[in-house]
Amino acid sequence: MAIHNSVGMKLIYIPPGSFTMGSPESEVGRETQEIQHEVELTKGFYLGQHEVTVGQFKQFVADTKYQTDGERDGKGAYGANEAGKIEAMHARFTWKTPGFEQTDDHPVVDVSWQDAKAFCAWLSRKEKKTYRLPTEAEWEYACRAGTKTAYAHGDDPEGLAAMGNGADATARTKFPGWSIGIKGRDGHLFTAPAGQFKANAFGLHDMHGNVWEWCEDCYVPNSYPKAKQTDPAGPAEGTARVQRGGGWSSDAKRLRSAARVGRDSVAYRGCYQGFRVVLDPQARDARAAESNPRVLTARDAKLDKEFEYLVFDLGKGVEFKLVKVKAQGQSFRIGSSKQEQEAVNAKYFDGKQPGKLAMENEQAVTLTDDFYLGQFEVTRGQFRRFVEETGYQTIPELTDGGKGWDAKEQKFVGADKRFSWRDTGFDFQTDEYPVVNVAIDDARKFCEWLLKKCDGRVKIREVRLPGEAEWEFACRAGSQTRFHFGDDDERLVEFANVADAAAREMKLAAVTLNGSDGFPFSAPVGRFKPNPFGLYDMHGNVWEFCEDFYGKYSALPKERNALQTVRHGEIRPVMRGGAWHLTGRDCRCANRFIVGSTGRYATGGFRVLCMP
Repeated sequence: MAIHNSVGMKLIYIPPGSFTMGSPESEVGRETQEIQHEVELTKGFYLGQHEVTVGQFKQFVADTKYQTDGERDGKGAYGANEAGKIEAMHARFTWKTPGFEQTDDHPVVDVSWQDAKAFCAWLSRKEKKTYRLPTEAEWEYACRAGTKTAYAHGDDPEGLAAMGNGADATARTKFPGWSIGIKGRDGHLFTAPAGQFKANAFGLHDMHGNVWEWCEDCYVPNSYPKAKQTDPAGPAEGTARVQRGGGWSSDAKRLRSAARVGRDSVAYRGCYQGFRVVLDPQARDARAAESNPRVLTARDAKLDKEFEYLVFDLGKGVEFKLVKVKAQGQSFRIGSSKQEQEAVNAKYFDGKQPGKLAMENEQAVTLTDDFYLGQFEVTRGQFRRFVEETGYQTIPELTDGGKGWDAKEQKFVGADKRFSWRDTGFDFQTDEYPVVNVAIDDARKFCEWLLKKCDGRVKIREVRLPGEAEWEFACRAGSQTRFHFGDDDERLVEFANVADAAAREMKLAAVTLNGSDGFPFSAPVGRFKPNPFGLYDMHGNVWEFCEDFYGKYSALPKERNALQTVRHGEIRPVMRGGAWHLTGRDCRCANRFIVGSTGRYATGGFRVLCMP
């Protein structure tokens, strides 16, 4: 069960229960202060699914004109340099400038325990509820999520690269002087945007690594009792405060569930520490009983613009968000103009115009209804919830498998029983990556499952894949150019994951762009700029199935947003948007990709449309 607050936080309900706090003597990396003892928590609580972000802290500062301890005393904070070395406190380091790049989606750092408490006090006043830092016992209970192992995923530190952002092979490559024990690669040198790694069983992200997290308790070494404790709040006195979870510069020892450190001052601030918040259970948000899906208005931080969203709670802390597209009565021209086709022919086909371009001949279309469209492509985590609840097996799993990356051959192969939506040959793909290796009927089954989650309090007539007209209208977002931002291919790296310098270095594509988007393969959803409608990854990343079938636009019906049914078109499905291994030719707004009815691709996924 999850609730949401006014600053964009999602908080997960953590039920009451008992657990063994501390670590056994046999645990690798254990410290003597981690004395095992039984703890009972008699009350449930809500805990932030993510660490408090820069964007959320910005709201606090804007509302209160707050200055952090480092800003107020002029001494700044501990920061990082390009060599990965932590530098002494200096005025140039603050929560705004910690020495490395941070977006609004990254966890705020260089904040003291006092700064974190001030944030909680502001949020409590703002919402007339009680927000606070977690106690150390609450933190470890939530981190373990029912486990007794060194980490939430087990005892193997090599699993940390999928669960959290710590000191691993990514850092070793850049900072050879570091002492690093994790051989895996998490892809982040410093902090990572919140929620980029797998969640634990409670649905909480980044409990291992990213940033150390302040707890409410005073820190006294070896203060754990041996007797059972009920709702412990830590030592009554002490100048230091507890921090938990480890950070981006921490090795496996510090990333354990039981690892704890104490900072000597409540004013201490470092570029490797932040916090997450608790909402007291007595102050349960009334929206815990809200409709599923629910409608909310929220601001997109990258566009600094408010949108209306439709949000499904998929359980286990997983959400599914769609953006409202105001389309009723709106007219546009689907397809490509004669001028665009001539330019595309000259640029990409050496003047030898392929017949497929004729199937893009533009047609005026007037849409009949508003709709909600997935803000992102459906992720592995969202599809996983569907499979967990239904036991569904995809067509590739039941037949001859999917397509995937053969590390030995250094190329994509398939169909192959080794590969499915669960495994495409890449161990770096977390639940935040788009799901691939699904056929169109698998995508439709996901939509059917989503429709069954509608409780009737918000009217939803249909949950399905978008029609081509709906998809292209949403992709264009008011434009009639090749891409929603214009005609310049090289700008794609700002908005899309496409074949670029990153792919060229790995010889993944014959034709590439000059710029680099940073991802040689697929990317986690939402990593690039959105279009003006607040939709992400409409160009590139993975191909997206459409509901209707391939046909001439002159046959588009006038009802149901011009949805092209089998009756009007051919039986072959269409995919849109292009993918990470392609350039501007295939990632254009108007480009159409015809596939088989059972086609499945390591570069193909889908997004969902809801018709209110």
